[in-house]
Amino acid sequence: MTALGELGTLEASGLIEIVALQPELEYLFRHAMVQEAAYGSLLKQDRRKLHLVAAETILSLHPERARELAGVIAMHFEQAGAATRAADHLVVAGDHALERFANKEAAAFFARAGALADETQVDLRLRAAIGATKAGWTYNESGSDIDRLEAALAGADHADPRLVTEAYFWVAFLRRQRAEVPESSPALRYALERGAEIGTALGDPNAGALPKAFMGSFNAFTGHLREGAEEMREALDSLEAKGDPVSTAMVSDFLAMTYARLGDFAAADEMLARSKRLAGEGDDIARVDVLIAGSAIHLERGELDQASAQSLLCSTRSEELGALACVVAANVMFGAASLGLDDAPAAMRPLERSSELALVTNMAPMRTLIRGLLGSVRAQLGDLPGGVADWDEALGAARAMGDRFGEAQTLWRRARTLTGQAMPDWTAALSDLERAIELFESMETRPSLARALHDRGQALRALGRIDESAESERRSRELGQQLGLKDLAFA
Repeated sequence: MTALGELGTLEASGLIEIVALQPELEYLFRHAMVQEAAYGSLLKQDRRKLHLVAAETILSLHPERARELAGVIAMHFEQAGAATRAADHLVVAGDHALERFANKEAAAFFARAGALADETQVDLRLRAAIGATKAGWTYNESGSDIDRLEAALAGADHADPRLVTEAYFWVAFLRRQRAEVPESSPALRYALERGAEIGTALGDPNAGALPKAFMGSFNAFTGHLREGAEEMREALDSLEAKGDPVSTAMVSDFLAMTYARLGDFAAADEMLARSKRLAGEGDDIARVDVLIAGSAIHLERGELDQASAQSLLCSTRSEELGALACVVAANVMFGAASLGLDDAPAAMRPLERSSELALVTNMAPMRTLIRGLLGSVRAQLGDLPGGVADWDEALGAARAMGDRFGEAQTLWRRARTLTGQAMPDWTAALSDLERAIELFESMETRPSLARALHDRGQALRALGRIDESAESERRSRELGQQLGLKDLAFA
């Protein structure tokens, strides 16, 4: 009897059923228990042979679909005991999943590839470590990604230098993300120097484009906005040229938030539209990232109701998806918007949740903002000592890691809170505002500067310094009108 005849007999018996006629005839067992019974009846040696035949048959019959079917091919090779061949196809499956924004699926493929690869597959182990980091850094614990990358680099003396450069830049980014600084972290300093050295030797300005872009986002979010924006903008051209829509969308989100902090809302809207277009056919996390960036733009414009509603939606959706980094970012936006709307009680639980998650995800700049925001929330709810402790922690962490934006935001919010107490401390508030304004001016964060100037004017007026108050309020008014800010009383 032919194979088709035997399949017909099995179908007639009700054991299997047709699930597709095109592009190829495809059958499935009608019940998983039947499949398990049939599989269990085979000897282990026979199973391995059949899996090997299945993998090689798929490759020979469908060479043009090898990338699409890489996950299935890898499974058959792994079950056949051909671990190194399975690892080859798992990396391809990971790359293919990343292209479809299926980040969690991609991370699982890459992790499995790294576990199966042997010591001879040096490049593959690097690709797996880089891929797993790229797919999962927003929700993985950064320590596991760093360990995986550094283990792959340990045996990479003769590996592809482009992969080595990219791996070192990822190590540097992740270490920086958890608040390490080159002056006190030899591992970070070495990763930065080695990555730059190999990249220079290659003569390839695009080497390590993605981690360089993320390093630019870190620089921007800690207060070096112009420098960070330039680094991200340069990387975008390379990422688009490589046909990497996932990374291009994410970097566009970060760049949109950076432009919003600078008060360049036209550029921010342009970047957001670009990201939205790229993420439109991606996974749910990619679409949430776009909404978070939009929330940040609303917040900087002073559109507090929109920022509050959109960030709360993002937080809820991120929790459902298990996207921890997205939860942290969304809750920071929601907390800031709630404080702007004088609704401290609404901000407490989301900020406490983000404080817990930021320890897992090692998002150092976000941790600084969270502690500063929590300080204001606690103080407004009557726990001034708790607020002071949070403010002190935020300022200490910000200064230790060179986070100028986190320091300035904390000082500004502390000043606002001190002036809202039953017995306002205008002198202490003015001191905080003077330093915050100095930082905002140096960073060119114009929306924040306009708000701090407004509050400085109020503090000066309360202290009887009328002429200085009028000048500060004039500068705030002109800047607020120029930027179109919605939350200033005289904008």
